[in-house]
Amino acid sequence: MKSKTFADYKEDAATWITLATGEYYPDILKDACEFYKPVLVLFGQILKSSESSIRLFLQIAQLSDGWMRIQLARVFRKYVSPETPVEMLKIKSRAQRICEQFGKGFRPIQEVQAAFHIPPDSR
Repeated sequence: MKSKTFADYKEDAATWITLATGEYYPDILKDACEFYKPVLVLFGQILKSSESSIRLFLQIAQLSDGWMRIQLARVFRKYVSPETPVEMLKIKSRAQRICEQFGKGFRPIQEVQAAFHIPPDSR
């Protein structure tokens, strides 16, 4: 008996796709802001004490709480280095290597600090 391939399911693919149900954006924005508030507060604190974008990333990478470190790395990527793959940012032991490979493309810390403190409704 021949094993089926993905192409064998093409005609009725919609019946095989599992759709996750959830709420629509921006309906969840208020809850999301509340849920991620600790992440953004900590990012702001680390950002304020960082003299460079490289130092900002290295401080994030030192955190022992894996969930928080990954969330901060995602914020870092959006504010500082969108070209750095998020999967790379998650790996704590590669922090120095990431700085060497991508650090020249990091947004200057003064620009990050200014952008972070612009109220969302002013953008």
